[in-house]
Amino acid sequence: MIVYEYPFNELVRSMLRLEYLFARFNHFNRSDDPELHHNAISMLFDLGDIGSRGDIKALLLKEFERQKYALNGLKGSQKVDQEALTQTLTEIDGVASSINSSMGRPNLVISESEWLNAIRTRLNIPGGTSPIDLPSYHAWKNSPSSERRALLDQFVAPLLPWQEACQLFLRLLRQSGEAKDVVAHNGSFQQAPSGKVYQLMRLAVEDDTVFSEISANKYLLSVRFLKADRDKKAQHVNIDVPFKLTLCQF
Repeated sequence: MIVYEYPFNELVRSMLRLEYLFARFNHFNRSDDPELHHNAISMLFDLGDIGSRGDIKALLLKEFERQKYALNGLKGSQKVDQEALTQTLTEIDGVASSINSSMGRPNLVISESEWLNAIRTRLNIPGGTSPIDLPSYHAWKNSPSSERRALLDQFVAPLLPWQEACQLFLRLLRQSGEAKDVVAHNGSFQQAPSGKVYQLMRLAVEDDTVFSEISANKYLLSVRFLKADRDKKAQHVNIDVPFKLTLCQF
């Protein structure tokens, strides 16, 4: 089952990107391979760029406040697991506090490192991080894996509150929707939002030979399935494609 997601606003888009980047960074960082640690460093720059955006921080804190208000309204309801509700509210308070109390820019350690900046300026040059260009980087890649990992952990530490925040935010958002079985007749599916404002659309399809193209606005949700072809332009499929549709709005 392959899941495709479509964000309806900039906050959700940024959280999905952060989730993707942290997953890649953590995967590369766990390895002892210096070439995978090289990939982890390139992830650091992207994580820092998103995490330093003040507009995203403000939007996220505002959204957590809105979620807390909605959840507080469920206190005392017999239909709601009160223990789970209390735990979720505690999680939101903790994550919001960590994000709000982070001093300055969370990517400051990254941006002020001359060593990292030397690497960053050469990443877009073909072969720019070779030993002849960056001998100090070459030496680091040949140091013990534990030392390399310790340095990567040091650089990413100020950004870890963002990892917790995006994980909690996306978990609550994804849990707010209910998956429904639908069919894209002749590879196409459309649905009117019926006046509702969603934050995230999720599609789950079993056929790994097709992929989805999604577009949406307040008037229409549209999905097209195309045949995956690695050698030429993808073609729209003319068969019925069953999939699961989840519309999420916390």
